[in-house]
Amino acid sequence: MGDVVKDLVAGTVGGAANLIVGHPFDTIKVKLQSQPTPAPGQFPKYAGAVDAVKQTIAAEGPRGLYKGMGAPLATVAAFNALLFTVRGQMEALLRSEPGQPLTVNQQVVAGAGAGVAVSFLACPTELIKCRLQAQSALAEAAAASGVALPKGPIDVAKHVVREAGMKGLFKGLVPTMGREVPGNAVMFGVYEGTKQYLAGGQDTSNLGRGSLILSGGLAGAVFWLSVYPTDVVKSVIQVDDYKKPRYSGSVDAFKKILAADGVKGLYKGFGPAMAREEMGDVAKDLTAGTVGGAAQLVVGHPFDTIKVKLQSQPTPPPGQPPKFAGAMDAVKQTLAAEGPRGLYKGMGAPLATVAAFNALLFTVRGQMEAVLRSEPGAPLTVSQQVVAGAGAGVAVSFLACPTELIKCRLQAQSALASAAPAAAAAAASPVGGGAATATATATASVAAVKYGGPVDVAKQVLRSEGGVGGLFKGLGPTLAREVPGNALMFGVYEAIKQYLAGGQDTSSLGRGSLVVAGGLAGASFWGSVYPTDVVKSVIQVDDYKNPKYSGSMDAFRKILAADGVKGLYKGFGPAMARSVPANAACFLAYEVTRSALG
Repeated sequence: MGDVVKDLVAGTVGGAANLIVGHPFDTIKVKLQSQPTPAPGQFPKYAGAVDAVKQTIAAEGPRGLYKGMGAPLATVAAFNALLFTVRGQMEALLRSEPGQPLTVNQQVVAGAGAGVAVSFLACPTELIKCRLQAQSALAEAAAASGVALPKGPIDVAKHVVREAGMKGLFKGLVPTMGREVPGNAVMFGVYEGTKQYLAGGQDTSNLGRGSLILSGGLAGAVFWLSVYPTDVVKSVIQVDDYKKPRYSGSVDAFKKILAADGVKGLYKGFGPAMAREEMGDVAKDLTAGTVGGAAQLVVGHPFDTIKVKLQSQPTPPPGQPPKFAGAMDAVKQTLAAEGPRGLYKGMGAPLATVAAFNALLFTVRGQMEAVLRSEPGAPLTVSQQVVAGAGAGVAVSFLACPTELIKCRLQAQSALASAAPAAAAAAASPVGGGAATATATATASVAAVKYGGPVDVAKQVLRSEGGVGGLFKGLGPTLAREVPGNALMFGVYEAIKQYLAGGQDTSSLGRGSLVVAGGLAGASFWGSVYPTDVVKSVIQVDDYKNPKYSGSMDAFRKILAADGVKGLYKGFGPAMARSVPANAACFLAYEVTRSALG
């Protein structure tokens, strides 16, 4: 049973990683496949993949992209265990002697056999998933017929069994087999063929990560290229009504799709499906980065909230105390006014993008590592980690900037709101001169804005602050924070790991060592770039129509003029208090997850 267990565990982990990465693409694919053909002269519900993403997020929030993931996630262990175990056992039957690598033709046969086996598990899982994913596209028809939409995977299964019995869960089995059998045959054949081509022979055991990524990406792409029309047929049959079906079977669905939309109808949602497969092979770095980022966010967000409140509170008029006397006072006032959840205000935006942010950070770094290392598997030097971190910092800045803007606006609301009455009075008073009046007017304007949540911030910025460009306010200081900050952080992290390992292989370091290295790396990040974070925060909460700052340099000068050097370190205490545990949690979660994924 040893080989079976290995195939089962490896297949389960790989499948879970692929599911986390690929499900949003799959959701959009199913929405496009299953949307009804519009009446003559009418537009379809979704104009394309991007429009489907926009409508889904607007109507259901980011979690709408993960709708229906419960069913495949619950069965991912069984599905991948079955797929890879059947394939593994067929390999054992097909090979001429133990340990002998299979030919490409033998991999095709093994893949086809595995496809037959998994079809019987995939069919009910896909049916439940597709019905949940397609809900918003079918909502209007459901409302007109008075049919209540199911609320989750179990509810879907109950509805189906009640309407059509157990066999109803196997609706679409024929096109499922029409997808899985030839699809897996060609996928495993192409995967093995590409590996052997890159290795220059049948022994592929020494191929590096880049070669495996290329092989897997091509294999996944060929899967969908070869069987996509059958997937469209499967999807429309599985979301079809049981009592009043539109299609009498697979052939009828095929004919009606062709009649209504032509050949292009058989390729609805093809773009998201292909994008999903291209992304699947960086799933390990993406998954580990996501887990690490989520751990960092949960641990560190309350500290970050206090940091932003201190950074963005207006400088008080002469003789007046600031709103917050310090970090502890900010905590007390926040708890008194908003309760404990006030410390987690603004977490929606980074939580919604934590997967993308950390996937991008750790994946770009991982790919740069692959380019920089002298040979596959060789550890990077500290200098190379610095370069890899800087490259990752450039990449994540373009995602971090709008996320941080939304977060900072929500976090700073209470600090700015308290300044509104005084600022309004100052703006109305003839005393103080033009500059003071302009500053007070800007503060009053910003403070007057009330945001209902992350989506509301984004809508207001898009509507009244220059469109999409408004979301990238503060990009300059964001780059100035992320590039040198990540370069130093990853360099310090590697240097400390090597020091703790005594110059030996760092892969055997215990969790305590990883916590120390991660915590010190995070502290080095904030210790090196904190003033740029202050500049970024004040620019991002600044008023668009009556700005107090004309740019990064102007903000830097005005902060110095108003508060001296200490103004560039407002909130530094909470930031440093956050950096050690939050980054320790991030790196530890990343390393443990990445190691578990292999």
